[in-house]
Amino acid sequence: MNVDYKALCVDLFGTDDVSELRKIAKKIDYNRNAGRKHKFTQAQVNEIEKLLEQGVTMESVAKLYGTSRQIVDKYVNHPPQKGYTLRMMYMNGQKTCTIIDVDFTNERVLIKNRTDDMLHRAFGVIENPTWEQFREFLADRCFPKTRGNLKSLLKELDIDSYDPLQIVEKTKGRTADDNLWIKFKYYHQRRVENADD
Repeated sequence: MNVDYKALCVDLFGTDDVSELRKIAKKIDYNRNAGRKHKFTQAQVNEIEKLLEQGVTMESVAKLYGTSRQIVDKYVNHPPQKGYTLRMMYMNGQKTCTIIDVDFTNERVLIKNRTDDMLHRAFGVIENPTWEQFREFLADRCFPKTRGNLKSLLKELDIDSYDPLQIVEKTKGRTADDNLWIKFKYYHQRRVENADD
C-alpha cells in the first residue's frame, strides 16, 4: 500500500512545508510535559483511597482519573511522620495491603491498612501494633532461627548474624506459604534544631 505522506501531512497539519511541520512538532514537544500536574480534591483523594482499599490497583485508579500512578501515589502515600525512618509496604502481588512506618529510636510502629481482607493485612485485626508485635511480624516473614542450615543461609544472604529485619530486607519477606512480600523505603531522619546549640 502506497501512502501519499504529503497529502497526509496536509490533511493532519494543514501543511506539507518541512519548516512549518518542524515548528508544529517543536510546539507539541514543548507542551507535552509543560509541568501541569493533576490536582485532586480531598473528596477525590478519599474516593481513591476507598478504591485502593477495595482492591483496585494503583494503575487502574490512575487510568480512571486520567493521570499517572506516580501522581496518585503522591496523593495517597504521604511521607511518614517525624522520627519514622522506614516505610514497609506489605504487598499481595502488586497491591499494597498494609503500610508500616517504623521509628527505631522510640520503638514505635504506625500502620495503615489498604485492604479489608484480614488474611492479607500485616497484623490481621490489630490496628495499633506494639514493637513486640512488629518484631513477631518480621520473624514470621523469614526462616526460623532453629533452621538446620542457618549458617549457610546467612552466608548466602551475606548477613553476619540472625537479624529478622536484615533477612526480610534481603528476601523481601517472601515465604513459600503465600504471595505476600514487602517493599522497603528508607527516609532520612529530619533534624530537630536545638535552640541551645
